Amino acid sequence: MKPITLCLVQMGNKGLELVTAYPKVLPKKVLDELTYKSMPMSAKPGDFSSGSIGELFYSSYIFQLPQEDVRHNIGAIIAVFEDMKYNLEGIKKTFSCIIKELDGKSLLKLDIIQEILPNLYTGFVKGVINIKISSIATISIKFNDMESSEEEKDYTEDLEEDLWR
Repeated sequence: MKPITLCLVQMGNKGLELVTAYPKVLPKKVLDELTYKSMPMSAKPGDFSSGSIGELFYSSYIFQLPQEDVRHNIGAIIAVFEDMKYNLEGIKKTFSCIIKELDGKSLLKLDIIQEILPNLYTGFVKGVINIKISSIATISIKFNDMESSEEEKDYTEDLEEDLWR
């Protein structure tokens, strides 16, 4: 499972806005369209959606960004692929577990997600995610071969147990 880019989107003051993309390989026009398509109008935390933009395919996971003294915001983390032969369920499980664990450690913040995006991308490419968040928090996920099988399988190895080491 090798995305061509990962993106982070949030609901800003003027509507949906791209926070960052890593690596920056897509043209602005595609990123703008991806920003608006990745978070449907009725989106709520925990929603997962997939779609296409031209010849690219994407999956996005919507999550709540806790805010102090103001209404909570929502964001989306998005994986973009060049073909539709990627494991939707593996992406959904990975994104939901990462967001759940960050939230559980009170680390669910845009700047932290933005900081780990390059490591998350590298992990998807290599099939092993190891992201050190702090001196006591590390996200660790191992994937089986997610592209070679035509059968529907559970492509993550016990995400809940492996996530924090």
